Amino acid sequence: MIIPHTGSDAFFPLNLQQLEAVCGIARNRYNMSAAAEALGRSQPGLSRQIKELERELGAQIFVRTRNKVVGLTPQGERILRVGQRILQDLRMLGQIGSEAAPEEGGEIRVATTHVHARYLLPGTIRAFTRSHPGMALTLQQCDPVQCRASIAAGDADVGVITMAQKPADPIVTIPAYRIPRCVVAPAGHPLLRENRLTLKKLAEHPLIAYPATFNGRTIVEAAFARAGLRPRIVCSATDADVCKAYVQLGMGVAVLATIAFDPASDRDLVAMDAGHLFQPGVLSIVLRKHGYLNRPLESFLRLFAPHVSRDLIIRAMDGGDIERARLSQRVPVAPGHASA
Repeated sequence: MIIPHTGSDAFFPLNLQQLEAVCGIARNRYNMSAAAEALGRSQPGLSRQIKELERELGAQIFVRTRNKVVGLTPQGERILRVGQRILQDLRMLGQIGSEAAPEEGGEIRVATTHVHARYLLPGTIRAFTRSHPGMALTLQQCDPVQCRASIAAGDADVGVITMAQKPADPIVTIPAYRIPRCVVAPAGHPLLRENRLTLKKLAEHPLIAYPATFNGRTIVEAAFARAGLRPRIVCSATDADVCKAYVQLGMGVAVLATIAFDPASDRDLVAMDAGHLFQPGVLSIVLRKHGYLNRPLESFLRLFAPHVSRDLIIRAMDGGDIERARLSQRVPVAPGHASA
């Protein structure tokens, strides 16, 4: 690839491996050895590619302390964003070129949290793999912040998470489902004797919650704060099944998505409706802005959220206004297990 040299009309060849190096180091949180291993290169070779790119651009990309990379310079942040766009656009070109060929391979990478991977997506994934036997589907389970970063960097094709979109985001969010909340308690718990659950009563008991990086935790804490109450959170876990395990041990009660409660397998637990206490989360389809909606990805999204139209997805990916606030109120409740 040829790009203009800084401050002149001259051009120089750009080695795409140099951009991959920049993106790989940032993606691995500036750990050079981890980045080298992920890219299949030697660490000295990776360092050499970065120094060559810095020399060619006339700009320092990384902040170094005692020869250790610790972050990005302001110019480096801009170079990273441009590099991510270039690599993403090249991947898109490859996808467009492969559209005309018969489907004999490929991969869909889905970034999501444990609760959605475990309780919401299995039906979609089973239907997708049956209808696209030549495609591989990879689930990347992580917290919402990591999911967002993976999509922004082009390391995932789509996200299924609850998160808000910011104006300058390189990603777009499309509301797909509402996620109501329930309070999960052991059988015989004192809260089960309440005619109507209140935040005041709930605050009297220890709480098991999601970590602060999860939208569900934000919703719970905001509800208590509005009521002038402070919950006593004794344990945090990213996994709904882990939360329920500690509830079974008698450590407290948990506020979870209703889809995470399965009456068949959670026989020692009881779920109480908490829709009047906590706002539902909004589960979104998350895509990279100005990305490419290939046929397999379109098929996956149609199976997951058939009420979300192709035109809406393309308009959102192109940066158009899709009235997210209004859509969030109109989307259906996520299919799943009903609370008791």
